[in-house]
Amino acid sequence: ENPGAWPVLQCGRVFVLPGVPRFFEEKLETICHAFFQKRETPLRRVSLSLDEFEVVSALNEVVEAHPSVSFGSYPFVDGSVVKTVVTLEAPEEDLLGLALSDFLDKVGEEHVLRVDNCDQLRDEV
Repeated sequence: ENPGAWPVLQCGRVFVLPGVPRFFEEKLETICHAFFQKRETPLRRVSLSLDEFEVVSALNEVVEAHPSVSFGSYPFVDGSVVKTVVTLEAPEEDLLGLALSDFLDKVGEEHVLRVDNCDQLRDEV
């Protein structure tokens, strides 16, 4: 048995694989390596003491000013100190830094409970 005997044909992001399950399984490692390489994506989580509706206009302005940054807004209505979590994700750290600075200025730093690199929505504040 020689796993290398069956070729994996790749054309762009399309792979042509053997139809026999055993041979297909042997090629999964090649495919996974091509698609699932670890990439570090710059991101920030901003925990706020404001309700989501109080953040909307500031967030909309920053979203418009920074089109290469992805934003998310998540309200929490369970009575905790954290009322809203805003996430920012960018292809490069400097783009993220500019968008984050702009957002913090617009929302008011007095309403910011924490800024961190975590990609989970909630933890203890």
